[in-house]
Amino acid sequence: MSGLLVLGIIGIVFGLYLMQVNKGRGGDPRSRFMGKTASIIGGLVIIVAIVAGIFVAVPAGNRGVVIRFNAVTGTILSEGLQTKVPFIDSVVMMDVRTDKYEVAAAAASRDLQDVSTTIALNWRLEPNRTAEIYRTLGMEYIGRIAAPAVQEVVKQVTARHRAEDLITNRELVRNQIAEELGIRLIERGIITEAVSITEFKFNATFVAAIEAKVAAEQAVLQAQFTLEQVKIEAQQREEKERGEALARIAKAEGEAEYIRVVTDAQVAANNAIAESLTPEVLQYVLLDRLGEDIKVIVIPSGQGLDLVLPELQP
Repeated sequence: MSGLLVLGIIGIVFGLYLMQVNKGRGGDPRSRFMGKTASIIGGLVIIVAIVAGIFVAVPAGNRGVVIRFNAVTGTILSEGLQTKVPFIDSVVMMDVRTDKYEVAAAAASRDLQDVSTTIALNWRLEPNRTAEIYRTLGMEYIGRIAAPAVQEVVKQVTARHRAEDLITNRELVRNQIAEELGIRLIERGIITEAVSITEFKFNATFVAAIEAKVAAEQAVLQAQFTLEQVKIEAQQREEKERGEALARIAKAEGEAEYIRVVTDAQVAANNAIAESLTPEVLQYVLLDRLGEDIKVIVIPSGQGLDLVLPELQP
């Protein structure tokens, strides 16, 4: 815009010069016309330059920091068409949208293991502090503030944990880094939205030790699994044998009960029969059981047998 202003002034001066020269030549109409035209065009250019210098368009996602004579005025222009003092004020655009900053960091763990990692930071400027940020840090604010802050915070947080815990408690470590980094950056007007740890790297000796430990733990787990499997199989065999024993016991008890019932029935039957066996009946049974070829029966004395013998035919 300053260029247009200068061009307009040159046009006016040139026009006035032509008109002044035209007076000296006796009033040449052509020279007078050219002088007036140049003056009018110069005036229009100046007007356009002034109007253009008043208005400024701030892009979406930006804030305009007003600079006057190389000094930050503290005025912050929001998005859209804004006004300023022409030719005196200038506007520096500050992006307030979310951006990504990635930096490598090195530290030492609590057990003095060297650790290197890469931190990815999602950040944005606090819009109402853009003038302060530009005045104190300039346009290289993220490199001046975030880089050293990340290095220091990573060293502090890493030193609280053992190297092995950095792997197993990765989420906890990330949250601690994000919290402390956010506190440091917000003091300078930079908002921390998210922090990601892309990876942890350790020296070769530590990695070999971790691998050996993992292998040993896996071997222990395998041994425990095998032992549990043996215990389960033993319990299964024990349960099977107990079941078979109970089955045999139940079978024996059933057979014993069967024998008892049969015996009781036999005893009851014998008792019933014994009550009906009178001496006469016994004699009858005895005689009935004798064969036809038996001619002589010897009966000891004192047996109480009173045989009724059939009469013998002469």
